[in-house]
Amino acid sequence: MNRPILLALVPAMVCLPALAQEDWAVWETDWKAEGALVLSPGAEEPALWSLGLGFDTNRVLDNGLVLGFSAQLDAQQDHPARSGFSGIVADPAMGSPAVVGAFSGLALSPGVEDNAARGELQAAYLYAEGGYGEVRIGRDEGVAKRFAQGAPSLFSTVSLHAPQLDPDGGAIVRTDHDLTGPAAKVSYTTPRIVGFKGGLSYTPDAGVRGLDRDPARILPGSAAYSLSDAAEASVSFNHRFRESGVRVRTATAWSRADIDASPAAPVTYEMVDTLSVGASAEWKNTTFGASWLGSDNGLQGQSGDYSAWTAGLTHTALGFDWGVEYGRATDDATGLEGESWRAGLAHPVSDTARIAFGYRSDQLDFAANASSRHLGGDGIVIEITLSH
Repeated sequence: MNRPILLALVPAMVCLPALAQEDWAVWETDWKAEGALVLSPGAEEPALWSLGLGFDTNRVLDNGLVLGFSAQLDAQQDHPARSGFSGIVADPAMGSPAVVGAFSGLALSPGVEDNAARGELQAAYLYAEGGYGEVRIGRDEGVAKRFAQGAPSLFSTVSLHAPQLDPDGGAIVRTDHDLTGPAAKVSYTTPRIVGFKGGLSYTPDAGVRGLDRDPARILPGSAAYSLSDAAEASVSFNHRFRESGVRVRTATAWSRADIDASPAAPVTYEMVDTLSVGASAEWKNTTFGASWLGSDNGLQGQSGDYSAWTAGLTHTALGFDWGVEYGRATDDATGLEGESWRAGLAHPVSDTARIAFGYRSDQLDFAANASSRHLGGDGIVIEITLSH
């Protein structure tokens, strides 16, 4: 039996005697709803949106063990050519192969896409949480993404660390370590001890479509491939130092997955390896942080690495949150370099609503063997978020 599956079964076997004595009529259920509207006057897509609805129901046993089920259903309208961050970003030179990075999802390929609004089941998992940590089984994020620590941002959906919406389709900076998307998996995370927390995830089949990560996507002109037997490991640290009052958050993660590619693929794929690290420091009303991610994109025998880094600073003063963030990314598989930055301010309108106003820029530079699809741009951005 696979070791991650064994780890998931051990807590269940230990608590079986207690389960037989419990009253299962009492459950606590919490519902949540959230939405975001991004307005970018003059952009190719001047209005984008996202919606989410989720719930969590759980039962606390007499011995303190928490058993529960959680689900999340999301929908969004993103840039039609870059939905889910991935997509075709350039045309290959004459005679060059159509290439897709297994992690980045960025493609050098002929053809275009025009995706409409999409909805996906982002989570549906069972969990057990107690003094020895937590086990999750089902459709869920991997520990690499759950623990990922990015640079601070004023924005929720157009941040550089984990972009969800992209008005001009030119944002290729991403340090959010998400290899497996919402595919079914088993995960184990330890309790936080002296600030440290660790986690492991195993995903048998990562070829599952999500809104912001889509390993199942087959782009026009490119060969099919799929990710399987994906393993993730991550360690995070979160601690407030009493003497200085500084709170430090850090995380590092590693992931690997096998790639099964079509015999018609014009390039050779092997296992994809990805590494990430991020840290932030918060003192009074100021937070500064940075993050980095690097992946070999699973390409064998050629240069195809993807790497990205971000840095950001936020400060609260005069009733507003002020912030700036900057990032760069390089995708060797497409011969693409990207530079992005955001600056602005935000203000909570109420306990459930927040508005952020600023300026964004996403610029792309293409190698000599590729031609631009005229993605990217800059301009004013307004983000309105609601939560309940």
